[in-house]
Order: sequence, then C-alpha cells, then structure tokens
Amino acid sequence: MKKLLLVLFVCTLATTSRATHLMGGQMTSLNIGGLTYEVTITAYRDTLGINMAAIATFNYSGPGSWTQTDYVHLSAPTVFGNGVEEYTYIDTITFPASGSYSLWYEDCCRNGAILNISNPLGDSFHLYNNLWADSTNSSPVFLNPPIPIAQVGIPLTYNPLPYDADGDSIAWTLDTPVTTAGVYVGGYTLPPSDSTMPFTMDPVTGVISFLPNTTGHFEVSVLVNEYRNGVQIGQIRRDMQIIVVNSGNRPLLVSNSVNGTATSSNTFNLNPATPFTLTVTVLDPDFQTLTMEARGEPFLLSTNPATSAVINSAGVSTGTISWTPDASQMRSMPYIFSFRINEPFSLLTFGNDISFRLNVSTQAVAVVPITKESVRNIYPNPNNGNFTVDISTANGGKADLIITNIVGQQIHAVKNIQLNEGVNAVVISGLALPKGSYMISVVKDGKTTSVRNFEVTY
Repeated sequence: MKKLLLVLFVCTLATTSRATHLMGGQMTSLNIGGLTYEVTITAYRDTLGINMAAIATFNYSGPGSWTQTDYVHLSAPTVFGNGVEEYTYIDTITFPASGSYSLWYEDCCRNGAILNISNPLGDSFHLYNNLWADSTNSSPVFLNPPIPIAQVGIPLTYNPLPYDADGDSIAWTLDTPVTTAGVYVGGYTLPPSDSTMPFTMDPVTGVISFLPNTTGHFEVSVLVNEYRNGVQIGQIRRDMQIIVVNSGNRPLLVSNSVNGTATSSNTFNLNPATPFTLTVTVLDPDFQTLTMEARGEPFLLSTNPATSAVINSAGVSTGTISWTPDASQMRSMPYIFSFRINEPFSLLTFGNDISFRLNVSTQAVAVVPITKESVRNIYPNPNNGNFTVDISTANGGKADLIITNIVGQQIHAVKNIQLNEGVNAVVISGLALPKGSYMISVVKDGKTTSVRNFEVTY
C-alpha cells in the first residue's frame, strides 16, 4: 500500500479542481495472493489540457463499516497518439475478509468540449470497480485500448474486448456515464450516427459500431457485469471520449480467407484437434503504412493457446491466427478475438477493430446427433434483453422464436426465421424487458421443438 502524507495530497487540490483534461479510463483489480490485490486506475489525458494530478485518491469500502483511503503516486505517461497520453495509478491493498467491496476514484472535471452531456464541466470524472474479494477472484479487464478518433462518413468498429480470466460469466452493455458518487450525468445521449448504422454495441462480441455524421467530442461508457453461478459478483466500466473529425482519409478494404466453417458473418465453428487458420488482409487506398495487432481470449489460454502472425507494410497489412483447439476447450460460449488496424493519415491515426467469434463445442463435431430444432445456448445469460440464441437443426427450414414470461404470456415473437442445417446464431435485441425469468421456444410446423430459460437482470 503506497501511502503519502496528507499535506501532499492537499497541495494537489488546486490542480485537481480544474482537471478538464480527462478523456476516459477504467479501474480494475488483480488478485496477487490471498486477499491482497493490485488495483489499477488507467486514465487517458488530452495533452491540450492541464497535467495529470501527481496523486490519486483510492477509496475502499466493504462489509460492515470498513473503509480505507490510499493516496497513490502517478506513473510515467505512455504516449497513446492523437494528442492523448495514458497514465496509471497502482495501489496494493489487503482486504480484511472475503466479501463484496466497492472501490472508486473521482476527479473534477470532464472535458468542456463534450457535446452529448448537458453540463460536462459540472460533472466529475468517476471510475469504480465493484469487486468480490476472495483468494482467487480478479475483476474483468479490457483487452483492447480505446480508439479516440473517428471521422465523419466513415464507419468505426471498436471492440474493448471485455475479458474475465477466472472464467466467470460477463455481460456488457452501453450505459450512461456517471459523476460524483456514481450518479448518472445529466442530459446524456449516444453519439450521433447516420440512421443506416446507428450507434450500437453487439451483446455477443462487444463490438461498438457507428457511422459518425457530426464532428465534435462525444462520451461513451461501457458497463461490464460479472456473474458466478448466475449471481452478480462484480462490475467495472470504461469511460472514453471519441473525437469525430473531418478528414480526407479513405476507408480501408478488408478481406479474409479461412479454412473453417462459417455459420454467420465473422463467426466460425472449430473442430477439436483440427487446425484452424484465418487470414485477414487490409488494403489502404491512401497507401499509408498500416499496423495490425491481434488480441483476445484464444491467445491467453493457459494450455494450447492460439498464435498470431502479422506482416505490416506500406498500403497493406496481413494478420493470421492459427489454432488447433483440443477437447478440453469445447464449451457453449464462443471465444472472441479481434485484429486492431491502425492507419496513419496526415497528423492523426485512425483505428478499427475486426472481430471474430469462434465456436468450439461437441455439436461442432456432431458428437450428439441433431434430430430436431434445439436451442443449444443463450448468451450472455443473464442479459439485458439483448442476446444471441444458438439453434441447431438437422434439416433447416422456417421456424418461429417465441419469448414468454414465467406464467406463459407471450412477450415477443420472431417469425419465419430461415434455419440452415447445423448451428444458427439468431440475434435478439431491443426487447427492453423488465428484470425477471423468461423462456424462449422454437416452433416449427406448429410444434414446439425446444424450450430454454434465460434471465434478465439489468
């Protein structure tokens, strides 16, 4: 635990009170043994603003009336690009007992240039991490850094890649940013986007996508909930600014080749013990020197991880992932990874993520014969009314999906879905269901062939 004299902290208040340089960040916790944790605040600074505070205040509270406050030195910055620097504050703390703890940090104020918050200069920058502390659990993390720059008229696809190394279930969604004491900021709206590609976050892959149609600074907040055995045990969020600019940069041309079986766009079924290779090629009409980097869970597996190889050059970049999963890596949830492409143009660097979903399961190798339409999986589950349903079928054809509450009242129906032989991924979104238990049924030729339960918890 890194503690400093209170007088040093007080001397920073004058600087902190006018800190309109903060662009985003997150607060995460890593278990380093027993009940001892390394807690990290990652903050992104607009270099046109004032300097970062030399000391950050880490606030902790837990079971009963337990509280603790630590004052932590700032690390040296990392140049992030596009007029942005990345800073970290790292604290080490030992909790008194296992249980649920709240960790938070806040600083004033947000950037006054933000257009989708009614009074950004009046709102504090607030980060938190709700954590279940025990001998093994760590918080979820984000594997991809933010993308701070977008351009009018060119689609942006960004995947923060939420990930939990402990194997707990996580579900993510867009949320309203928070200010002092974790209260929602006022007047928040999503960044403006063309109606042909509204601002959304894919509930399965985590991809944020939109087609900017307005220049300016816009705030985005991603909320990640952590579940164990269906019970929520943690929560983190990432705040970030996206600055939309006018630019003459032309969009990239992307293609891929693969030796696997595609079930939908950028989704592949993998057979255990069978080599899988995916190659992505990106061409730049402006002939700039591109860079590409692969990140995601397949590369972090403790046994038999995937590998990647990237070749970057002027005007073209090629990335390849190779993986031969084994039987122990079969599961119902997909593995998510992305290629991050960075494209310099003039004084800026534009980024985009190309994300993929890899399914490794018993159904992929037909260990269990498919004799009728069946709901194999619903994910995320629990969810917020936005989720994906995996349906397997032997013969294909049209089917209906019927969602009912626990007393059998129909809530929603998706009619005449075309199912292909094998596994089909059907995305359900925008239901705005209240918290509770629900059932989803597959109906084909007037007969219910499969029923599966799911929970809406947030």
